[in-house]
Amino acid sequence: MKIYLLILVVFLSACNSTPKQEVSSRAIKSEEVPISKKVYFFQHKILPEWTFTTEGKFYSDLLKGDLSHLKMAATEVISSNYANGITSEVIKGSDAILIKFPQPKAMANCFFILITKSETEFNFYTYEKTMSFGDGDPVIGVVGSWSSEGSHGNLGGRTYSEASDFVSDVLGKNG
Repeated sequence: MKIYLLILVVFLSACNSTPKQEVSSRAIKSEEVPISKKVYFFQHKILPEWTFTTEGKFYSDLLKGDLSHLKMAATEVISSNYANGITSEVIKGSDAILIKFPQPKAMANCFFILITKSETEFNFYTYEKTMSFGDGDPVIGVVGSWSSEGSHGNLGGRTYSEASDFVSDVLGKNG
């Protein structure tokens, strides 16, 4: 019993001898948001919202080749350098517009977005960089879809890297 008491005393004295650390009253510095998160926010939050809530104005601007609002928002959210790398293309023979982005550096950032229009609604598709499972993995990206309610669908991994393949895939063309 004395041995247990001795161990308890030694243990308690060791705890008591732990030096006190002062709690800093300095404000914690907020870290810069990583560019990949800014890109994700722009591509997956702002652009779908514009697609579904502007009553076709965003689509109409893109149809006319007017990227001013798109690039202004990209500049504010991400950077002017990133915004300058964004282009768009009207898909001939379809009610669709392709938006091309600078090469994504992080997972879930988009290579391309395709916005399609039907008589009653718009559809929003993404081709996003995905995880590689080694040098032999042919999958480069994943096709996603966004609904007007904000839900995201995963349409599966793909092996292509060209915008034309993405457009053909989404529009159901053989290509």
